[in-house]
Amino acid sequence: MYRRHNNGQISIKEFHLPFGGTLDPENRWVQLEGLIPWDELEETYAPQFSATIGAPAKSVRMAFGALYIKQKLGLTDEETVHQIRENAYIQFFLGFAGYTAKAPFDASMMVHFRKRFSDEDLRRINELVVQRGKEILLEALAQTADDDDHDDRDSSGGGAQLELDALIKPADWPEGKNWGTLTIDASCTPADITYPRDLKLLNEARTTTERVIDNLCSQSSGFRRHRPRYDRGLARAHFLRVAKQKRPRRRKVKASIKHQLGYVRQNLKAIDALIDCGARLSELKRHWWQKLLACSELERQQSLLLDSRTNSIPDRLVNLVQTHIRPMVRGKARAAVEFGAKISVSVQNGVCVQGSGRPTARMQA
Repeated sequence: MYRRHNNGQISIKEFHLPFGGTLDPENRWVQLEGLIPWDELEETYAPQFSATIGAPAKSVRMAFGALYIKQKLGLTDEETVHQIRENAYIQFFLGFAGYTAKAPFDASMMVHFRKRFSDEDLRRINELVVQRGKEILLEALAQTADDDDHDDRDSSGGGAQLELDALIKPADWPEGKNWGTLTIDASCTPADITYPRDLKLLNEARTTTERVIDNLCSQSSGFRRHRPRYDRGLARAHFLRVAKQKRPRRRKVKASIKHQLGYVRQNLKAIDALIDCGARLSELKRHWWQKLLACSELERQQSLLLDSRTNSIPDRLVNLVQTHIRPMVRGKARAAVEFGAKISVSVQNGVCVQGSGRPTARMQA
């Protein structure tokens, strides 16, 4: 059940402090309270609950405010509750009538708060906050213009209009024409993987395809005749003979890659033969199915690298499980190449937008 709340914030002078005094109007939480459109948030939040059934849910101001505090300060769920209980400014931001030393909710409630705001909700909240910030700027500029005398108003009005044009798109701007200033920066989020080597990846692909073949052969006794006839122990020995060397010669590495690539090709041909005989890949676990697809792509890439005598190829695989990871040449002293997902952030007129493919949960105020 959800009971609608009056989101009209009391003034900082009315906020009760047991130790006396009033709150500082320049505090960031006091200023941020007026920036977030709480009424619009409640219109999205309230329909998730029944109007008559169940215990009353926490208000949208409590739920979203707690998530924002956690993300803004980089806290854990437990530490977020402690900060709310100890900080009078944060309690004012969350709509409390006065300071209280009692925790407003248990830390486990943060899990439920996160489920109640979808990516689309967060994106819409971000747009509402940006729009509210522009409205506040307009009000401040208009107030400044009214307070100045006629001469100063003319001169300052031009400067104020220049600032306003830099933030708000003019109404008569031509349709389809670009407007504003866009700054883009790209970076890499390093992944926790071992340093990839072609030989090591091919050995992992060989063991993966061997495991898939064993699973397919277990479906019927007649499938065993399609099992590759090479010695698996000898294939592993070929890999270890080079992998254990600290600085193996390039000729030895290339020869070992050829060996492992040949084993992977035999295994992939055996899997195709098993499928033609009636073996069902649908009985494999999803993990092995995805790794099998990665092994097939790895075999194609390594064959091209070997035949074309080049060291680069588009969308090169560096991990069989996390296939989205790519090598990023960073040129750093610690590591010239990092492996991870590429992210980009664009800044348009002071508003940051994350461009990694998934919306960010951090609201840009």
